Amino acid sequence: MSMRWRRFVSFFAVVVLCHQAQADEIKARGVNPAENDTRFDVILKHNWLRGGAGIFTTTLKFDYRLTQEIGVNIEFPVLGHFRAPSPGPGLRELNDTGVGDVFTRIRYIAPLGTSVLGSTSFGVAAEAVLPTASQPTLGGGVYQFNTSALIVQAWSPTLITAFVAKAAQSAVAERSGVPRIQENTIRIVQAFVLPRGMFATLDGKYNWETVNRRDVWWEAAAEFGMMLDARSAASVSLSRKWGDRADRGAVTVGYKRFF
Repeated sequence: MSMRWRRFVSFFAVVVLCHQAQADEIKARGVNPAENDTRFDVILKHNWLRGGAGIFTTTLKFDYRLTQEIGVNIEFPVLGHFRAPSPGPGLRELNDTGVGDVFTRIRYIAPLGTSVLGSTSFGVAAEAVLPTASQPTLGGGVYQFNTSALIVQAWSPTLITAFVAKAAQSAVAERSGVPRIQENTIRIVQAFVLPRGMFATLDGKYNWETVNRRDVWWEAAAEFGMMLDARSAASVSLSRKWGDRADRGAVTVGYKRFF
């Protein structure tokens, strides 16, 4: 991990210690995937790729709660920087900087009821991706229409499990030189609501392509966060991929503001 990201993690640890006392009566928000919120997110992520390459993104995200069951959001990487070292003599180092693709989503969440195991909710979502990336390395290059379904089991107010299935695909015929997108994801998220407004999540994903059946990869992430006050939260997470899209890890720092 670079010195810059060590400073990020150290700063986050200091924030945790400074805010523990005043967070005693604050409940963690944005942890249960079955809840629709109105909030604004700023997400900073650095991904170390194989061969000394890397990508850094700054993403803005806005969620709006239409009703208790329906929510919409838009996600826009306002800054992306992809760096790849020169692969050999006479070849230049690649540095691409610009914006990424825009993601827009709508989702519907419905409670299924409660039992001795807790409360269960079911949800579906539709996602459209606009190929607004200014560089090929910063986006997929095609319009996408993606769908997903999830089941959220709240075993208790402090222990929540989410099961997610997602299908991503090109919405129109690919342009010349731009590969089709047809990917599937199965995901399990385990969330823990901790005392003093803190929370932690474990996230596991299994992904595979149906265009190229050999392209299979796994991803795991662990996140820790806390409420800074009644309307804002900060978090840091570490993740890594294995398989056909293996990387050398990523660190993500996020800030959420609830309205």
